[in-house]
Amino acid sequence: MNDLLIRDAWVYDGLGRDPLHADVAVCAGRVVEIGRINEAALTTVNADGLSLMPGIVDLHTHYDAQITWDASLSPSPALGVTTAVLGNCGFGIAPCPAPLRDTMLKNLSVVEGMDLRALMQGVDWRFESFDQYMDQLRNIRPHINTAVFAGHSVIRTAVMGEEASEREQASPEQLASMCEQVRQAMNAGAIGFASSFSPNHSGHGGRPMPSTIAPESEL
Repeated sequence: MNDLLIRDAWVYDGLGRDPLHADVAVCAGRVVEIGRINEAALTTVNADGLSLMPGIVDLHTHYDAQITWDASLSPSPALGVTTAVLGNCGFGIAPCPAPLRDTMLKNLSVVEGMDLRALMQGVDWRFESFDQYMDQLRNIRPHINTAVFAGHSVIRTAVMGEEASEREQASPEQLASMCEQVRQAMNAGAIGFASSFSPNHSGHGGRPMPSTIAPESEL
């Protein structure tokens, strides 16, 4: 017996084909049959002609701050998103030493068009390091699957402070520290490293976002 049977749905398979009016059976977390299904299931849902499709993987989001106060990652689930990737463009909030929280949020508010007051009041700072941030996300248990990039601008700011948006060349010691931060983030579960060299990415006060002034050798 299957675990779930969804009846009377217009099924979009994600391959660009016309939708199929069908039932969908699920067993042990996997779709096992699509068509006219007569067998019973532990749970049956009547879709009443609504659309049914695989969950959307949103590869480019900026929920890095919002996720600390909104486990639902609204509005993405309402739009069919079941996986969100955070930390795009190298922007985010982890790692972030406590003295640099205002700097990090001011940059994020401008480059991503977010309300600074909401960020200042909303972010739950139970972390400074990237691994502490990942532990916090696991404790939050977001409503959809979540993946996080290690961010170039975030790490540059965490290591260089305000100079990250002012000085192109990091010192050898700062570069070594940045590399170590990336290693730590990857070990903590980051899915990769994100950066941006777009001149359109400006932070607080019109200053460039840190990664945009970094030399290619740093990348």
